[in-house]
Order: sequence, then structure tokens, then C-alpha cells
Amino acid sequence: MSGLSTSMLVAAATAQRASADIDRQDATIARACLRRCGGAGTVLLRLIDHALGRAGLAVLERLLLPGLRAHYAWRKRRIANWAQHACEQGVAQVVMIGAGYDGLGCALAQRHPQLQVYELDRPASIAIKREALNELCLHPSRLRLLAVDLARTDAIAALRDCADFDAGRPTLCIAEGVLMYLDPARADSLLRQLAQALADPSLIATVMASQAGRPGFRREHRWVHAWLQRRGEPFRWGCARDELSQRLRACGWQLQTLADPEDRLDPDPSPGEWLFLAQRPDA
Repeated sequence: MSGLSTSMLVAAATAQRASADIDRQDATIARACLRRCGGAGTVLLRLIDHALGRAGLAVLERLLLPGLRAHYAWRKRRIANWAQHACEQGVAQVVMIGAGYDGLGCALAQRHPQLQVYELDRPASIAIKREALNELCLHPSRLRLLAVDLARTDAIAALRDCADFDAGRPTLCIAEGVLMYLDPARADSLLRQLAQALADPSLIATVMASQAGRPGFRREHRWVHAWLQRRGEPFRWGCARDELSQRLRACGWQLQTLADPEDRLDPDPSPGEWLFLAQRPDA
């Protein structure tokens, strides 16, 4: 993983927030993962650890996608709060789809002794995450890391291969920053599988907003789209705000809460991604 990826950018933003005393364990995991991401990870760590590097990153962000790092923090703060509430309300399993280098799964497994947590991601990302957690002695026995290519492999089949996974238990699925990278038909199929295979499911997820007919952030420079294309990570799925409920219903979900990007007290610093909580109507 010598090239730069979006998961590495998210990890770098998380690692940099440690100076603001947000979640230090989350930042520690992100740094440990970046150290294993080859040259690009090393460069990112050097940049965020020096004032000149941080200034350069801030200028680049303002030019290409203003407010992106603050958007990641806004998104993660809400996901962590919703997930914590779900666990307090009796969720027995958490399935994190495309977990990347995030520390939420580890934190939830530590806080809730009866909770089983399953993280699904690409084999290379899972290998890096596993090494990082082992180095930090932060691998709870109830945290499972599963290597799955979501673009080609059935996520439910991977879960069923785990002897301790029980589709009949209340399960929270989290798909942060992943559905937009899937082909729309593949994203719909994944959502339907989760709704149909789990007896008592809930879902926290994000999907890109549709900007001028194309999924993307509201203030992104056209170079962002070109870079994502070169990286093989283009945004493939997006929808307008008034289309989201209908799209979810077609996949077996009912929209419960949509994080308002225009919230007067805590607006999204870089709008363009819908963050929502959904449940199956009969659950």
C-alpha cells in the first residue's frame, strides 16, 4: 500500500486530532496503521507531526476540498454517539463494513463486555489493522477482523463463516464511507442482504449526495474527482436528499434519522455526504 488512499487520509485526520485531545486511542491506532502503509503513510505522518507540514496540508485542503478533515471529525462523532446509544439499548453484535483504520470497533468491544464486533475490509487493510492492534495490545477477544472484497464477495457469507456470529441477535451494521465506492447495483444488493439475513438489524451508513448529477462533495475541486479516478476509488453511488428514503425502502430499510448538514449548532464543515440511521420496518 505504497500509494495514497482515502482510508489513509481519514487515518491521518484522526491522528492529527490527537493534539486536540479527542480520542487518543483512536489516534494511536490510526498512527500505527499509517506506519504500515508504506511511503505514503510515512509522508503523511511526517506532515502532520510538523507545523510546516500541517500548514501545507491546510492550504492544499482549502484549494481542493475545504473542510474535509473537520467533516471526517463531524461524521465520526455522530457515528460514535449513535453506535454507543445502540449498544446501550441492547445491540449484541456490531458489523463494521469497510472499517478501514478506524478505532471505533475496538473501543466498542472494550466498553461493552457482551458485545461481539466484526470488521470487514480488504485483505491488505485487514492485515495492516491486525498488525497495528497486536503491536498496541489492543485486540479484544470479541473483535473479529475479516478480510472481504466487498466489490466481489458476499459480506453475509463471510460473517456466517464465523462460528460465533448469530444472525438472530440484534445487530448494528455500520458502513462509513464505503457505499459510495460500490457500483449502485452492488450497494443495493449489500443493503438488501443485510436487511434480509439479519433478524433484528439497524444500520448507520453514509452515501454521497448527488451534485449536478454526479456524486461528490459540494465544494470539491474537479481535481478531486480526477484523483479518485486514478486511485481506482471514484464515487459511484450518490442520491439527492429527497431520494434517500425511497432508495432505502427499496432495499428493505426505513430511514430513522438523517444528520442535518445545515444544523445551526453543529453544521457539516464540508457538506456532500449523507449520514443516516435506518432500521428494518418490522424489526
